[in-house]
Amino acid sequence: MQNDDLQDPDEIYVLQSAEQIRALAASATHDAFIGLLTIGEGSIAQIAEVIQKTPHSLYHHIDKLLAVGLILEAGERRSGARTEKIYRPVAHLLEADQSNSDPDYLTALADNSRAQHRRAGQAITDAFQKGWVKRKAGEENLVSLQITVPLNEKQRQELVARMNQLIDDFSSGLDADETAQGHLVTVSLAPLKPID
Repeated sequence: MQNDDLQDPDEIYVLQSAEQIRALAASATHDAFIGLLTIGEGSIAQIAEVIQKTPHSLYHHIDKLLAVGLILEAGERRSGARTEKIYRPVAHLLEADQSNSDPDYLTALADNSRAQHRRAGQAITDAFQKGWVKRKAGEENLVSLQITVPLNEKQRQELVARMNQLIDDFSSGLDADETAQGHLVTVSLAPLKPID
């Protein structure tokens, strides 16, 4: 059961706690959340099918996501002789609270960032090793770029605004397509040293 209208495309859920961020940093819990995002709404069995895990292996991770408020129960339905719970994500767009300066929250953000970059690195490695990479002009399906540039405050603000606008413009126009291949997109911008 797919529900493409779970939220307004412009709605963003601001992550409130370090526990929410840590839940998303944990690989298996992150995968369960991404599986639910993929189907929009569904049972543990459906999530397991999407991420190619056994349903039994996901119960703990779904409970963790429920406990921290990242997924919600969306009802129940009969499946044979059993009743199974249906879940949905709290939102499809998540954002860190830029005003939260709690050290625990900031540490969780840093840990989550490291986890996201490890996942990106593993995805790139897998793509090369398994021959999934297309390199023919116009068909490229892997982009990996890292640059270091000096930015004054105005330039940094402009770059952040452009990055956010690009992501918003592109993602708001996406249609649900069950045949689409998943792609991991990781975008980051961080200062290399404090400004004197």
